[in-house]
Amino acid sequence: MKRIKELIINNLDIKALALFMAVVLWFYISSEYNIISEKYFEIEVTPINLNKNFSIKEIRDKVSVGIKGPQTIIENLSDSRITATIDLQNISNSGEFKVSVNIETPKNVEIIKIIPEEFHVLIERIIKKDYPIEYNLIGLPEKGYSLKKEPEINPNHISITASESVHNIIGQARIDIDISSINKDVNKKEKVKIFSKDGDVLKTLEITPEDISVSILVREGYPEKVLEIKPRIIGKPAPDFYISKIEANPNNFKIYGEFTKINYIEYLETIPIDVNGISKTLTVKISPNLMEGVYLSDDQETLTEVQIFVEERREELEFTNLIIQPREASPFIEYRLIPESAEVRVSGRQSLMENIRKDDITLFVNLSDTEKETVKIEAELPPNVTLVKIIPEEVIISIKK
Repeated sequence: MKRIKELIINNLDIKALALFMAVVLWFYISSEYNIISEKYFEIEVTPINLNKNFSIKEIRDKVSVGIKGPQTIIENLSDSRITATIDLQNISNSGEFKVSVNIETPKNVEIIKIIPEEFHVLIERIIKKDYPIEYNLIGLPEKGYSLKKEPEINPNHISITASESVHNIIGQARIDIDISSINKDVNKKEKVKIFSKDGDVLKTLEITPEDISVSILVREGYPEKVLEIKPRIIGKPAPDFYISKIEANPNNFKIYGEFTKINYIEYLETIPIDVNGISKTLTVKISPNLMEGVYLSDDQETLTEVQIFVEERREELEFTNLIIQPREASPFIEYRLIPESAEVRVSGRQSLMENIRKDDITLFVNLSDTEKETVKIEAELPPNVTLVKIIPEEVIISIKK
């Protein structure tokens, strides 16, 4: 007992100080833990349980979450320990929906605010569509060789499974085929690339199949083709003139060259012909404009004679209330014409029509045959002026006896 009493009394001042410091420390820690703090976190939202036949087109990607709790916990809390999800399991159709946000936090903290509490989500269907496969040839075969025909592609279409909005921007399904320096038939596999309508490559799409079989047949020599020649015109004829006809002789040419060059050419153009200011027929001898890798056959003429015909523009004029004159009328009969005037429309070269006046045109009827009740109206016109129409075309003859 004496031993225990000595242990208690020994160094009593030090033990009292230690007890005092422990009590102070406990009160300090306790007060720190009881200080309440608030903090807001930006949390990424994760959609869950969406039917595999649908896709999210639009959704807000983050939510602001206000958290309250002990200061020591809040200060050490990171956004990675807070999760935000929206449950889409009840969505069974495409459209716009309002869905609540579910927030999960660590223990000993309280959610005081969620902004926004509900999300607007735009849902669209995932559909499968078929697309034809186009191809792009890269390079040229070895010199002296060309393709026999277009590459054979199998299959010639693919299926793409994607959302409706993705299908709306797809512009082309294409394979690139490298034929550089080949001199024999080739069979190989090529990957399909999907391009948007703006020419961008679209990745991570579900494509079936991804690999396409390509068969390329090669021949020695070059294929030939006969094409129509089309003169290329630049400039404009003189004022008030227009090109009425263009003729070329010969009007077609035989060419040869690499299949990939000539396969898609539908016609040949000449080098440019300047018609600026011409007012009469222009005749020139000129050569076709051939792209690189395309040649004229040895037995083919190298020039074509092009004739460009021009005419002055024609103008129509209309004159009204022209008096109809009777001719070859009997002096013993009094005639009356119904109507007594008519309207006439005429045409001619623009420069000529500028000077035509009403008095330059005469309308008349021939009354030599008194048996007729109606007579056709005729017109006398200035030289190089053409009659278009007389309204009315006939008059009624009324005879007073």
